[in-house]
Amino acid sequence: MTAQPLHFRLLSLLSVIMFFAGWYAITALHLAPANLLPSMGEVVDAFTDILHNGYRTTTLSEDILATLGRCIGGFGLAALAGVPLGLWMGRSRALAASLDYIIQFMRPLPPLSYLILLILWLGTGDASKVALLFLSALPTIVMASMAAVRGVKQQRIQAALACGATEAQVFRHVVLPSCLPMVMTGLRISLAGTFSTVVAAELMAARDGLGWMVFSASQFLRTDIVMMGILILGVFGMALSWGLLRFDTWLVHWRGRE
Repeated sequence: MTAQPLHFRLLSLLSVIMFFAGWYAITALHLAPANLLPSMGEVVDAFTDILHNGYRTTTLSEDILATLGRCIGGFGLAALAGVPLGLWMGRSRALAASLDYIIQFMRPLPPLSYLILLILWLGTGDASKVALLFLSALPTIVMASMAAVRGVKQQRIQAALACGATEAQVFRHVVLPSCLPMVMTGLRISLAGTFSTVVAAELMAARDGLGWMVFSASQFLRTDIVMMGILILGVFGMALSWGLLRFDTWLVHWRGRE
C-alpha cells in the first residue's frame, strides 16, 4: 500500500481547514443561534473544564477509556470468533449451509433492536454492551472471511496439491495468504460499524462513556459539550481506523503485488 501523494494530503488538510473556517465564520457572523451552534472558543473552554473537573461523576479519561474498552472488547471477540468461522464456512459447504440463514438474518438487523433483550439478560453493565458490539460486528466479519476463501483461485490450490502439498499446507501457504486482504478489509468495515454502535449503545443504561456524555449534555442543552464530544469521537474513530490500517499494511505486505 503506497503512501498518499503530498498534494492529496494537502488537499485533505485544506478541507479540514475549510471546515473550521466555515464554523468560525458562521458563529462570528451570528448566522446560527448560539444555543444551537457554539463557537470554537466555547468548545475549547468546555474541553478545558471537563479535562480538569470531569463531567458529572466521571473524568474525561474515564469516559474515553470506557468507550474504547467496550468497542475494542466487542470487536476483538467478534474478530477472534468470526474470522476462523468465516474461513471454515468458506472451506465447508455443509457448515456454510448450516449457518448461512442465521448470518444473513443477523447482518441487516439493527443492533439496537435487541439491546433491550441483552440488558434484560446481562444487566446494564458492560457485559450487555460488549455482547451487542460482538453480535453487530460478527456477521460482517464472517461474510467477508467466507467470501475471501471462495474467491481464492482454484488454479493455485490445484497447483499446490499437484506439487504434493497436504490440505493443511495448502490452507496455510495458499488459501490464507490469498484471503487476508479481503479479511482485513472486512475487519476495517466492521470496526467502523462497531464504533458507531458503541456510541448508540451508551445512550441507553450507561453511566459513563463518550456517547453517554453527549446524550447527557444534550438533555441540558449544553451544545458546547455535545460538539466537543462529537469531535473527540471523530478523532478516536479515525485513530482506531488508522491503527487497523497500519496493521493491515504490515500484515498483508504483499497486497497489490499478486
